[in-house]
Amino acid sequence: MLVISDIHANLAALQAVLEAAPAVDAIWNLGDTVGYGPRPRECVDTMVDLTFTRPDNQVLVGNHDLACLGDIDLAEFNPAAEAAGRWTAHQLGMDHQEYLGSLPAMTIAEGYTLAHASPRSPVWEYVTSVPIATDNFGHFDTDACFIGHTHVAMFAALRPGASHAELGQLRDGDVLELSGARFLINPGSVGQPRDRDPRAAFSILDTVARTLTARRVEYDIAKTQRQMALANLPDVLMNRLSHGI
Repeated sequence: MLVISDIHANLAALQAVLEAAPAVDAIWNLGDTVGYGPRPRECVDTMVDLTFTRPDNQVLVGNHDLACLGDIDLAEFNPAAEAAGRWTAHQLGMDHQEYLGSLPAMTIAEGYTLAHASPRSPVWEYVTSVPIATDNFGHFDTDACFIGHTHVAMFAALRPGASHAELGQLRDGDVLELSGARFLINPGSVGQPRDRDPRAAFSILDTVARTLTARRVEYDIAKTQRQMALANLPDVLMNRLSHGI
């Protein structure tokens, strides 16, 4: 399985990931396909096309997707995200809106739980600490749950008999053995990484070997930044792409 999240309308990054990924049985997109970036229509179209050709694909809805549909008040976001959300809302056609609006924020696939933000709060919660991660293990029943939302490639492991989860980063090439513990796993962000590595992030899940391999791939950041400048999207959103912050 190709596990991705937080594309954020960055078509150049999405294309780089799809080209770099090996052949897989399905693609799991954990949400926030749009928001922030300059190519929302094209990214949604890509996911629709991929789902049409691969019926086992799973696509979730994220908080930015919902905000661009008007289901979450954009005033709840910071000014840059709000401005990008309002621009994005005007770019989406009715078919794009209907597609995003039909997506779940949480589901189960192949014995794995998928949630955009967390299993406890699928749209909004940020899993960034030991206490939050530990509490979330009580909100899903599978051995592993994949999440996005924070734009940081990481995992939390709850070992048998342990009272608290262990947190760890996922760096390019890391292989996580999905046995001997329960896991919360974040593949990182395709379109706007925030773990100080500007390369697009994704993971490959081997459901037979029960391993997860973290991957990063370079993409044409300058191209996305030029597209954002032409769309008059906030400078802060453009500049952060260069640094992965």
